[in-house]
Amino acid sequence: MATLYDTKIELNGVEYGIAAIDVGNSRVKIHHDDVFLSFPYDKEWKKNVQHHFRDHVSQRYLIGLSSVNPKQTTAIVKVLQRIPGHLVLNAHQLLMRNESALSLGKVENAGIDRMLGTIGAMTKTDPPVITVDCGTAVTVNAVDEDHHFLGGVVFAGISTQLFGLAKQTAAIPEMKYTPPTTHIGVNTVQCLMAGITASVVGGVQQTIDAFVAKTFKKKSAPIVVSGGESQQVVDALSDRGYNVIYHQHMVTDGILVLLAGAKNVDLQDAIIGKILS
Repeated sequence: MATLYDTKIELNGVEYGIAAIDVGNSRVKIHHDDVFLSFPYDKEWKKNVQHHFRDHVSQRYLIGLSSVNPKQTTAIVKVLQRIPGHLVLNAHQLLMRNESALSLGKVENAGIDRMLGTIGAMTKTDPPVITVDCGTAVTVNAVDEDHHFLGGVVFAGISTQLFGLAKQTAAIPEMKYTPPTTHIGVNTVQCLMAGITASVVGGVQQTIDAFVAKTFKKKSAPIVVSGGESQQVVDALSDRGYNVIYHQHMVTDGILVLLAGAKNVDLQDAIIGKILS
C-alpha cells in the first residue's frame, strides 16, 4: 500500500522522491522512505550528511529543509548543493502557502518546528490535537478541529535544565540525565533527576489540563508526543488515562506532508538558490 513516504513528484521533467531535514538546536535529522538519521553537531556532522545523500541514495530528492538553528542552516544548504541531482526547498515557505494543512491566522508567530510538528501529528490522528515535543525545549501546542494552530507554551527541556543548573551553581557538576528511581532523592544526583523530571512532566500535564479545560471547553483531544526526552512524559500521561500517541518523526513528517501536497509552482518557488562558498 502506498504511503506518504512513497511519494514521487515530477518537476521540470525530472522525477524526485521527497526527503525532510530538520535542523534543530542540538541535532540535524534526516528522513526519507524508511530511513531516519540523526546527527549531533560534532566535527563529522557535515561529512555524514554529505556522505548519505551522495553515496547512500539511489534517486534524486526534493529535500524540504526546516531550521531553528540559523548558524547551521547555511552550512547544511551548502553541503547539499554540492551534491548533484537534489534540490533543497524552504519548508517555511511551503507552509505559508498551504492553509489547508495548517491555518496560522490565530497566532502572531511560532517556531517552525512547532507548526510542522502539528502537521506531522495529524498524520496519526484527526484534529483537534495537542502535541508535545520534548527536546532542547519542551513545546506543547494545540490545533483545533478546523486545522487552526492555536499556539502553545515553551519551556526548558530536561537536558537544558541540567546544563543550566551546572553553569549557574557552584556545587552541581555537569551530568547526563538518567530516569529517576525514586520521587524523593537522598543525594544530589537523585534530587536533580527527580526534580527535573517532575518539573517537565508536571509542566506538560498542567498545560494539557489547561488546554482541555479552557481551549477545548473540556472536550478531550489526543496527545501526540515526540522527542528524545519524551519517555517519562509518555508514561505519566498514559498513567493518567490520556489518549497518548508516540510519534518519533513528528516534525519531519510535517515537512513531507507539505512536499507531497504542494503545487508544482509552489515547489519551484521554494527552491533555495545557490549559496556561494
